Amino acid sequence: MAEIADGIGDTGIKAGVVKLASSKDEITDYEKMFFTAGAKAQRETGVPIITHTQEGTMAPEQAEFLVSEGADPDRVMIGHMDGNTDQAYHIATLDHGVNIAFDRYGIQGLVGMPMDEMRTACLLGLLGTGYGDRIMLSHDTVNVWLGRPPVLPEEAEELLANWHITHLFDNVLPILKKAGITDEQLDRIFFENPKRLFGS
Repeated sequence: MAEIADGIGDTGIKAGVVKLASSKDEITDYEKMFFTAGAKAQRETGVPIITHTQEGTMAPEQAEFLVSEGADPDRVMIGHMDGNTDQAYHIATLDHGVNIAFDRYGIQGLVGMPMDEMRTACLLGLLGTGYGDRIMLSHDTVNVWLGRPPVLPEEAEELLANWHITHLFDNVLPILKKAGITDEQLDRIFFENPKRLFGS
């Protein structure tokens, strides 16, 4: 709470979000303790909650738990949802009123990550069924790792060739537009939805 209200250490820089994470296929009791604390921090300060889901699991459970603890679903974003391409999984998460993020484009074929084509098919399905006001697109990428650019294993280089911060705009958006996604829908995803999440 102090990091939100007063600042981190003696920097005076206040934390702008609460970040929470769960394990693959479960939310452990230890993790639930942090989810409970995160929901309390949000209730008292209004800061948004952003979560990490591991290998496309536990998103509906995260959403249900946070809302049951009093978190405002408008200010909750369940992250890494594009690690799972099952429409029912996404809808079960969205049914709790939270936001979801497709934020790992370019990370594909490794650690349970689907290929980008499958992500896009899932995203188009959700947009086509009216969930565009709860979806955000971004990049979860690493530009500097331990003070230097990340070094990828040789076998991963081809799979991760598009794991960079312009991939979404260079390669994914043209596919969405070709499939009929409008500028109005994209404005909602990139501007209006984040504005609601961050409260501006």
